[in-house]
Amino acid sequence: MARQRVKRSRPIVKPRQYVRIIGWAIVGFFAALALLVVLVPVPHHASSPSLVYDASGEIVGPVQVGSRIPVPLSQVPLALQNATVATEDASFYRNFGINPVAILRAALVDLRARKIVEGGSTITQQLAKNLFLTDRRTIGRKLQEVIYTIRLEATHSKPQILNMYLNTVYYGASAWGIGAASEIYFDKPVDELDLAQSALLAGLPESPIALNPFQHPAAAQVRQQVVLSRMVQQGYITEAQAAAAAAEPLALQHGTTVATPSVGYFISYAMAEIGAHSPRLERAVQAGGYRVYTTMQLTMQADADEAFTNYMPSGTRDAAGVVEPQGALVAIDPSNGAVRALIGGRSFALDPFNRAVYAVRQPGSTFKAFLYSTVIADGYPVTARQFDGPVSFPNPGGKPFVPHDDTGYTYEWLTMRDAVAVSDNVVAVKWNELVGPRHVIQTARRMGITSPLQPTLPLVLGAYGVTPLQMASAYVPLANLGTAYAPWSVRKVVDAEGVTVWQPPTPHPKPALDPGVAYIVTSLFQSVLTSGTGKKLLPLVGRTAAGKTGTTSSLKDAWFVGYTPQLVTAVWVGDDTPANLGGYGSGLAGPIWAHFMALALEGTPDTTWTMPADVTVCRVSAIDGLLPNPSSPTVEEVFLKKTVPTRVSPTIGTGGITPGITGLPGSSVQPPTGLTSDTASTSGSAASLSHASASSS
Repeated sequence: MARQRVKRSRPIVKPRQYVRIIGWAIVGFFAALALLVVLVPVPHHASSPSLVYDASGEIVGPVQVGSRIPVPLSQVPLALQNATVATEDASFYRNFGINPVAILRAALVDLRARKIVEGGSTITQQLAKNLFLTDRRTIGRKLQEVIYTIRLEATHSKPQILNMYLNTVYYGASAWGIGAASEIYFDKPVDELDLAQSALLAGLPESPIALNPFQHPAAAQVRQQVVLSRMVQQGYITEAQAAAAAAEPLALQHGTTVATPSVGYFISYAMAEIGAHSPRLERAVQAGGYRVYTTMQLTMQADADEAFTNYMPSGTRDAAGVVEPQGALVAIDPSNGAVRALIGGRSFALDPFNRAVYAVRQPGSTFKAFLYSTVIADGYPVTARQFDGPVSFPNPGGKPFVPHDDTGYTYEWLTMRDAVAVSDNVVAVKWNELVGPRHVIQTARRMGITSPLQPTLPLVLGAYGVTPLQMASAYVPLANLGTAYAPWSVRKVVDAEGVTVWQPPTPHPKPALDPGVAYIVTSLFQSVLTSGTGKKLLPLVGRTAAGKTGTTSSLKDAWFVGYTPQLVTAVWVGDDTPANLGGYGSGLAGPIWAHFMALALEGTPDTTWTMPADVTVCRVSAIDGLLPNPSSPTVEEVFLKKTVPTRVSPTIGTGGITPGITGLPGSSVQPPTGLTSDTASTSGSAASLSHASASSS
C-alpha cells in the first residue's frame, strides 16, 4: 500500500505579528542610531583656519584667503535669516535637524536612479556636511551626516545653528560666510542689506558659480525671485513686498575690503591637488586646523604679482563685470617640476576661476617646441631648409589648407634657426608634413601635454587647446635638457597635532628628450630672443634665456613661454570669450614674462646650458649648410654629432643655392647633402585637416 504524502501547512503569521516585527525593527534601528550618536565621535572642527606655507616655511595665508568675516546673528537682518530658512529648510524651527518627509522624497528619487542624486538636507545637515564631511554622495556619508546632525541639534540651539551655517556656507566669488558675501557683492556690512539684497544672497548657495551675479546676473535674479516667492509662501513677506524687491535694481558693487591677492589662485590649485588625493582631506583642511606646506616661493609669487599688475594690458569690464582681457602666469622649477608661482586672473576675490589651470586655449606658435624637438630627434640638422612660399595642402571634404604668415612670404629657403626666429608658419607646416603629425603628438605627450590633440597639419600652429600650466610643464624638458616632471604644488599636509597626514611621493622624472635634442632646440629658441620675434625682451630679462612667442588667429590669444636653466615660465593673455586683442604674444604676454623673470632671478648667477656629449659646434657654409670651401661665407652651428655634414659645399663665392642640390623625393625640404649614414629617414602624411584652424605667430 503506497504511503500517502502528508501535506504540511505553512505556519500562519498573524497581522499582529507583522506589526510586532516591524515595530521591533524600527525600535532596533533607532536604538542602533542612538548608540551610534553616542559612540561615534564628532570630528574636531577647528575654529582657526588652515594655514598655507611656502617652500621656505613662510606663512602665505589661510586656505580661504581673506574671505571670512564672521558676524553674530544679531547683525544679520531678519529678512536674510527668513530668506535662508524659507529657501533651504522651511521646517527649520520645527524639525530636529532631520526632515523625514524630505528624506523619504529624496530616497524615492534615489531608489529610482539607483544612486544618491537628491539630498533632502536640512540646514543642520548642510552645516554638518560643511563642518565635517565631503560632498561625496554615498549611503555611508549620509549616515554620518545624520549622526553629526543629531549631535549638533542636541548641543546647539536653532539660532546658534543658523548663525554657524550663515558663517560657513559658500556664496561664490571666494566669499565664505554671509559677512564676506555682503562685502564682496555689495561693498557694505551685512546689517545694511535690504530685502532684495538678502534674497539675492540667500539664493546663491544652491550653485555659487552658476549664480554669481557678477558673471550671471540674469540667473541670479531668477533665483532671487524664487527666494522671494518662497518667503511669500512661508508668510515672511507679502506679495507686494516681494514684487517691490524683485523690481529693485541690484546695485552690485565690487567690494575691496576683502580683495584677495593672487596667492588665492595658487592656494586653489594646491587644494585641488589635495582633493585629487582625498576629497575628505580637502574638506577637513577647508574646515580648519591644518598646515599645508607648498612649493610656492612667496617672493617669486610677489614678483609675479608685480609683473602682472604693471604689464597686463589695460582692460574694461564685460557684460558679466569681469575685466577683460584676463591672463595667467605659471612658473615651474625645471629641476623637479615644482610650481613656484601661479596667477590665474586679475583678481581671485572677484573672479576665482583659475585660468592657469583650467583655461583651455590655442597656444599658437609656442606649440612649435614639440615640432622642432621631433624634427631634430629624427636626425635633421638645423641647417636643413624648407622653402617659404605659397603652398596648398589637399583637405578631403573641405577647402585646401593654405598656411600663411601675417608678414607674407619671404620666398627664401629658411633653415630651422631662420624659421624659428621669425616664427614662420609655412616652414613649420612643411616640416610637420614631413615628420608626421602623429610623431609630433607623441613628442608633445612625452614632454607634458595632456589635452586632446588631432594629427592634422595645423597641429603645429597651435590649433588645439592647452592650459598655461601644461605649456609651462611641457617646456621643462627643454630647460633641464631632457627630463619631464608632472607639475606639483603640495609638499605635505600636517594636522593640528603635528602629524603629517599626507606627503606626496618624490617627483618621478621621466625621459622626454635626448639631452642633445633639448640643447639644440634651446639654441634655436635663444635666437627668438637674440634676433627674432622676442628680441625686444632680452634686454628686459638681462640674462641668458630661451623662449617662444605665440599668437593665434585674429589675435585672440597671446603667449610667451620662456626659460632659463633655473626657471620655466608661461604667460597667456586673452579674453575669456575669445576676441581680438589688437596685439601679438611678443607685445602682450612677452613683457609680463620678461619683467617677471628679471625679478624672480635677481641675484641668481647667469648660467647657460652645458653642451651634451652628443652635440658639437661646426663651422659650415652659410649658403647650404655643408662644409665650407675656401670661398664660402661661413657660420657656426650646433649639430648632433651624427648629423654633421661630411661633404664640402660645391657653391662658389656668395652665389645662391645651386640647382644641383635637391630635396627629399616628394617634399620641399632642402637638407645639406653628405649627411652621415645614420641620419634618420622620416616620412609623414597630410592627415585630415577638418575641425582645425591654422594660424600662429
